[in-house]
Amino acid sequence: MVDERRKQLLSQILGHRVALHRYLRKFTSGAEDIDDLVQEAYVRVCAMPQGQEVESPRALIFRIARNLAVDRARQAAARATDPVADFEPLDVSSSEAGPDEKADTRRRFESFCAAVDELPPVCRRVFVLRKVYQLSHEEIAEVLGMAHSTIEKHVTKGLVRCRDRLRELGLLDEPDVEPPLRKRSDGESP
Repeated sequence: MVDERRKQLLSQILGHRVALHRYLRKFTSGAEDIDDLVQEAYVRVCAMPQGQEVESPRALIFRIARNLAVDRARQAAARATDPVADFEPLDVSSSEAGPDEKADTRRRFESFCAAVDELPPVCRRVFVLRKVYQLSHEEIAEVLGMAHSTIEKHVTKGLVRCRDRLRELGLLDEPDVEPPLRKRSDGESP
């Protein structure tokens, strides 16, 4: 008998589907929301304890659907007014370089590596040990058995040649600056 009452209640409620859709238009933004609300209202009716008396099935389904729509609107409003501090985990802004900048950086790096590869073998080895592996002059002197002044000359030569090669390729933005002339001890320029 209880099962028969539930079937009768559900059939009466289903008969108000069209009116319920029209009613919910006041509370929602689209047809998808209305369908979701109607379905959720039916689920709530089905979840009611068996044997519960319902005087007006129409009023019941409309009240449940309206309460669901109001709850959903409150939740949406709460999400829309969350503090700005919550944007940080969303990573909506980034200091990371864009794709064009990454491609340009990669091209510059590859060109620099090619310029280093073009250095004479001994110069390249000293240059890489100093600039890439950041060994001190003493450590390089110990490894290669060279004088400090020779190491300095190779590092300088490597820097100048790499700079010149990158300039030829148009990859350096710095202007051509000539090193200042050294004055001779007698006061004349060389």
